[in-house]
Amino acid sequence: MSADTTVIVGGGAVGLSVAEALSSRGADVVVVERDRCGAAASAGNAGWITPSLAIPVPGPGVIGASLRWLVNPSGPLWIRPTLSPALLEWIARFIAQCSRPAYRRGLAALQRAAALAGPAFDRLAERGVEFEHHDQPLLYPAFDQAELEHLWGIADDLTDAGAPNPFDRLSAAEVLELEPALDANVVGGVVAGGESRVRPERFTAGLEQALASRGVRVRQDEPATALDHDGARWLVRTRADGLRAGTVVLAAGVNTAQLLAGVGVSVPVAAAKGYSRTYAPDSSGPRRALYLEGSRVAVSVFDEGVRVSGTLELGARGLTLSQRRLAAITTAAQDAMPLWRMPAECRDWAGMRSLSPDGLPLIGAVPGHPGLHVATAHGTLGITLAPATGELLADLLLDGRRDPLLDAFDPGRFARDRRLPTRPKTTTGGSR
Repeated sequence: MSADTTVIVGGGAVGLSVAEALSSRGADVVVVERDRCGAAASAGNAGWITPSLAIPVPGPGVIGASLRWLVNPSGPLWIRPTLSPALLEWIARFIAQCSRPAYRRGLAALQRAAALAGPAFDRLAERGVEFEHHDQPLLYPAFDQAELEHLWGIADDLTDAGAPNPFDRLSAAEVLELEPALDANVVGGVVAGGESRVRPERFTAGLEQALASRGVRVRQDEPATALDHDGARWLVRTRADGLRAGTVVLAAGVNTAQLLAGVGVSVPVAAAKGYSRTYAPDSSGPRRALYLEGSRVAVSVFDEGVRVSGTLELGARGLTLSQRRLAAITTAAQDAMPLWRMPAECRDWAGMRSLSPDGLPLIGAVPGHPGLHVATAHGTLGITLAPATGELLADLLLDGRRDPLLDAFDPGRFARDRRLPTRPKTTTGGSR
């Protein structure tokens, strides 16, 4: 492999989007994926392209709400009890980011990024990437006056932060006209313009197909185990062999932190497990995407199914399905839409999101390690920001153009050189 090759570690929505953006401009790209492309966090999420939810997880009031949720493992946010120093440090950083000034800075950055999302998806389609796409405003119903006023407050905050799309306040009758499956006791709501959604499994499949048509090598079921650097090129070690490249982009979600640790760099990225249930469509069910603010549950309507998703389980150590948490998101959806005859059978899923303490992704160069870049910690915005992340990195890597937006997402804000002993360099055998 030449010094001009770029290796992308991670075949989820973000990694494949980076590979697509680079390959569409003629770059030599190889993708290495530990499982099957799109099989992890991208496989069962809501699939939303949602500027109105481009909001940092930490913020004013989050600590109080979290303390109430933490005593209930069925709540929207749950931190698994742990004595892990890394997670305890992450929580301390998270708490520090819950101030109003930090929240406002993060909100403005995410809104600028979200403004790039829709056009980036449009350009993907123009380049021939095929995926299921629904262009439809997102509905936020409210079931009491306090919740309604809370939604209005969020809409005002987003508008003040430069949200690119309008928010319309709806009466109860207008909400029910848009979504008849909702509880008749709804008191009003908000509808967010400029929103859309994709079926995430088909989105990643479309990206993979586009890469294959361009001759991009996608090596699946091949975990990256370590990185080495000889001063000129990187060696991405896998269980099979190794791949030499001038540039490496780590888009491996929570595994990105482990790979960085191997080269002496520490970044605080926590695992945040989410859940979903996907049902066959039923005429009594929802006909549009909606977000239940009180329970933090997303309802997505696709061509061949309805997906209910939610929860953030911090410190998760595996993908075991929690029937309690799955039941909680099901109950929230059923309570909001009592007319929906939910099918008895469904497909359950759990996926591991990566989350930074300030709720902003890490996108860009790793300080002190020329040629090494990251694209991770997108939290619940992996689909929203995936194509835009690809374009931002392609501009940086191929044209040397660094969008000022990347200042907010700079990995250097967290990266620490742990000054670990360097492994002996291996320059022979099994590398490409």
